[in-house]
Order: sequence, then C-alpha cells, then structure tokens
Amino acid sequence: MKNTLLLLCVFTIFFLSCKSTTGLKYYTGLQVFKDFDSSRTFDTTSPKSPMYYTPVKIDLFYPSGEKPAKAPLIFGDIMDMYEQRMNYFNSMDSCRKVSAQLAAMFADYLHVDSASKLLNIKTEIYNGLKFPSQKLPLIIYASSMNGSSWENLFLYDSLVHHGYVVAVISSVGKFPGYMSGAEDLEEQVDDILYAIKKMKTFDFVDSDKIGLLSWSLGGTAIVKTAMLSKDVKCLLSYDGTEIHYFGFDTAWDTQYKEIMKIPPYTPGSITVPYMYLSSEHPKRIDSVYVFSNFISSKEKYFLKFTNAIHENFSALPVLAKTVDPKLNNIDSGRSDIITKLTVTFFDQYLKQIDTTSTKKVIDELVATKSNFVSTEYLRK
Repeated sequence: MKNTLLLLCVFTIFFLSCKSTTGLKYYTGLQVFKDFDSSRTFDTTSPKSPMYYTPVKIDLFYPSGEKPAKAPLIFGDIMDMYEQRMNYFNSMDSCRKVSAQLAAMFADYLHVDSASKLLNIKTEIYNGLKFPSQKLPLIIYASSMNGSSWENLFLYDSLVHHGYVVAVISSVGKFPGYMSGAEDLEEQVDDILYAIKKMKTFDFVDSDKIGLLSWSLGGTAIVKTAMLSKDVKCLLSYDGTEIHYFGFDTAWDTQYKEIMKIPPYTPGSITVPYMYLSSEHPKRIDSVYVFSNFISSKEKYFLKFTNAIHENFSALPVLAKTVDPKLNNIDSGRSDIITKLTVTFFDQYLKQIDTTSTKKVIDELVATKSNFVSTEYLRK
C-alpha cells in the first residue's frame, strides 16, 4: 500500500478532438466548482475560518459546441488546480510550487529526463466553454486517496467524446484535508452524494442516467454510495479497494477492517450492474475478500489484466510514452482496452446500447488474449 500511495497522484493527458454521429465537432470543456457542503463542518478551529464548511471540489468535463477562443490547457494548468482541493484560497504561487514538486517525482518514477516536459504537455481541454444544450448521461468519478482530476484525464476526455458529462470529485477527508485513514472514506461518500445532488440541478444532465466510476480507494466509496442512493444506475471500479488481499500489507489490513465497519455496509442492497477491472493479484496472501460475491446485482463482471500493476488504471503509461517515445511499450495496449471496456459498459447501462455488449467484449478478450486477461479472482 505504501508504494501504491506514493504513486496515487501520477497521471496523464493526451487528448483527441471529437465528432458526434452528426458530424458536428465538439470540444472538451472544463468548469471547476469550488463548493462548500454546509451540512458538514471542516476547519472548526476558528469560527471565522473561510473553510468552516466542508469543501467539495468538482471538476466538470463536458462536450461543447463552442469554438475555443483561447489555447487549450496544458498539464501544468491541471496540476496547479490540485492543491486548491484542500484550500480554495491557496495562492497560485503555492499551487505551482506543489505542481513542480509532484512533476519532479513523476519524472523520476517514469524515468523521464525533465519534469517540465510533463508540465508543458498540451491538452485538448478548454477552460470555461459553453455547456451542452442537450441532456447527456452523467458519470461521477471518485478519485483515489488524495487524488484529483489529473489522475485520469485521458479517460475523461474519451468519455466526453462519447457523449458523457464527467464530474470528478477531489475528496479531502477530515480536517486538515489529507486522506490517511478509514474515517476519511465517510467524507468521500458524502462528497459523491453531494455531487449527485448538485449535478441533477443542471439542465444538460440526464438525472435518470447516472453512473459511478472510480480508481483505488474510490472503489469502496462508490459501492457505499450505491448502498445509499437510488440515483446510481451502474458502477465501474478500477482496481478498487472493495476487493482486498489480506496478508500482503498488514498495515492496510488494519485500515481495511475499519473501513468495513463504516456504515452503510449492506452489499445485498446493490442491485445495479457492476464491473471490476483488476491488476495482477499478489502471489502471497492469507485470504481474499471479494465484494461482488455479496452484492445482489444480476449483471456483474470481473476482468484481471495479467502482469498489470495498480497504476495501469491511471493514465500513467500514456503519460510516459507521450513524453518519451522509447517507452511506447510501457502500456502494452492496456489503456486502450480499459477505455473500450469503460465506454462499452456505460453505453450499455446508461444509454441502453446493445444489452449484451459488455459480456461480448469480455468474452472476446478472454478468447483472443488469454495470456493478457483472465476472469479468475485469485491466482494461486
């Protein structure tokens, strides 16, 4: 878990322009909402604190027909937004300093010779474009522990191109705003519920078509949210913590037991479609807890990517090969498959396109890439 946490904030952006089925060109817009949930308190050390109520930062990605008048954002722009998830009033100088530090860590991990190469990657995302004029399905993405929107921007952009609005939650947990334990998960669940309520007020959001997507700790957050909200129509988890391997990391074992005690814990109440995409499992473990064994969903899917690591479910591999062509093989095609599965799943359960499409794609992958993917939960 320690190694995983070190990399929870490592991600990418490599973007494409989009065309709808009518041939009309769309652009990916980004609008940042810096809200406060007045039903929860955050920094209570001072009644005059500007962060007295719990901050809920929502980064909204959406398709826009407006032709941009300004240049697209660069990766550094997205990174600069990160520190403000904990304090909206942090100066931009402070934010850029944090971005530089994180970029240096990313470059070291990726074996990229310059952090500035990461920060200066151009995206195809534009700040503040007009909102869509038609109703679209909504996907709410729950970030990893201490993660933020830049951890999977390539994916959000792809979903926008397929006609989805994507609301990314940057949860901060309990005060002082750095998620570190089981108690912080409660706040992430409440953040998702807050986002659902807010997003339903927008005319361009189809309130009957809301799905949840997550990575890592966000997986446990979305399944707990599904136990509470009838608005959720389907769940997709990237290597989420709702499946746990005891004995691999004893410190995290203790935290996981505490997380399971946090209400609600009624997996049988989940009846909506659910899919879990997994990295390679640890070879030496004491036992495994498989969440989906306890839910009531009739349509549930599991797919393991052989030899994949946790970070393969971020955009890390695409980031690496974008800045250094020598690393073209770092991804081995996983990101394309993950994106295809993600779009297929939400197309089936939010847009009602081809009621057997997810199973078809998984069956085809297992049949043609048996050394690459597997439907087995545990590798003995």
